Amino acid sequence: MKKLNFKVIFFQIIGIISLIHGILQLRFFTVAEKFICATNYFQNKKLECWSRLFPKKEDVMGFWPSIYIWIFLGFLLGIFIASFLNWRNRFSSLNTILVAIVMYIIMRFKFFRKGILSRLFDSFVSIFSDDPATQFIVGGIIFTLIGVAILWLSVKPNLSNSRKDII
Repeated sequence: MKKLNFKVIFFQIIGIISLIHGILQLRFFTVAEKFICATNYFQNKKLECWSRLFPKKEDVMGFWPSIYIWIFLGFLLGIFIASFLNWRNRFSSLNTILVAIVMYIIMRFKFFRKGILSRLFDSFVSIFSDDPATQFIVGGIIFTLIGVAILWLSVKPNLSNSRKDII
């Protein structure tokens, strides 16, 4: 079993953040019309689509949690991939534990709910289309693939062989 490696931990955190953001964007694509209507309603109080898409109060209360559960599912998928890669390449299980703790802290600060990555890369994704639904699917596919690639590359020998192994 190899020692604790902070480079691997850092890249796995970045990979899981990208993976979660990509999965969340794909989920936004599946409910794009409701998402756009809800954000417009909360920003401008426009009612034209609100009563059609959310006929009951329960529909509104169930809409946001049904989206945010995908953050948790992306987190679980990312931790599963990171733990499998760490096990396969004989890294310490502390790598996975530290990645999970840091990701939990990031999620507690509502990093994904605030849409920090979405606003950061809106100009890049808007190159592909002006339609928000298309932007969601393009951004989702790109970020999911980037996240998986970063996770896979995080355990490659040229990255993980460093003199900064601790413990």
